[in-house]
Amino acid sequence: MQQTESDRTALLMQALGNQYGRLQSARGGTISESSSRTSLYLTSLTGAVVALSFVAQASRFSETFFVFALAVLPVVFFLGLVTYYRVLQTGVEDVIYARAMSEIQRFYSEIDPAHADLFRDTSVDHVGLARLGMFALRWQQFLSAAAVVAIINSVVGGVFIGLSVAYVLQPPSLIALGIGAAAAVLIALSFLRHQWATWMHVAKALPMSPSAN
Repeated sequence: MQQTESDRTALLMQALGNQYGRLQSARGGTISESSSRTSLYLTSLTGAVVALSFVAQASRFSETFFVFALAVLPVVFFLGLVTYYRVLQTGVEDVIYARAMSEIQRFYSEIDPAHADLFRDTSVDHVGLARLGMFALRWQQFLSAAAVVAIINSVVGGVFIGLSVAYVLQPPSLIALGIGAAAAVLIALSFLRHQWATWMHVAKALPMSPSAN
């Protein structure tokens, strides 16, 4: 039996509704994973800091403290590194899903232009951040979950390097502190530069939709 035009339209609308729901569920999954991974990292970091404080108090910052810190901090840094990359990936995935949902909304708005405002785009254009000024103001990238993990993990890396210098070379405390702080800044800049480059790559792959121009 041949399908009529109205039948095909009804099937298309049903398929679009199902696709919209699937994309919405996928977005929820990315947000949930990002939150759980970030919480896992922060919980692990908190546990490591508490353990270090107990060891420092018991050993009075002797060699035992340095050995323990130099054994624990690399593990925490590695966990932060993989957490950063995955949270950034889930952020990109979320924007891709949101962009697909935006296209479905645009299709709905074109069915009856007189009621297009009912389907006004509330999600994303130009990878979701052009309207928020993300690509005009670099400081906006500090608001992302990946940036939060990156900054905290940079401090972990800086502390590890500072303690390593203090343990191996035994310079004055201010010098070890300065080296650790400089290392933390360099690591943070590397993370932020990578994040910015990633979003710029996504911006080129997902240009603004015609309705946003």
